[in-house]
Amino acid sequence: MDLFEFFQKQERQLREMPSEQVWQRLEALLEQRRKRRKRRNIRFLQIETILVVLMLLLIAAVLVWYFARREGL
Repeated sequence: MDLFEFFQKQERQLREMPSEQVWQRLEALLEQRRKRRKRRNIRFLQIETILVVLMLLLIAAVLVWYFARREGL
C-alpha cells in the first residue's frame, strides 16, 4: 500500500462529524470553565483588595507610632 492509498482510506475519518449531543456537552463544559475563571478573578481581586487595605493600615500604624514616639507622647 502506498502513501496515497493510505490517505484515501483514512479520509473518511477526517470527514466524520460529531453528533449534536457531543457538541452540546462540549459547549456546556466550555461554559462551566468560563464561569469558573470569572469566579476566580473576582476572588483574587477581593483578596488583593483586602491585602492592600491591611498594608495601608499597617503603614499608617507604623507612622503614627513613629511620630508619637518622636514627639514623646
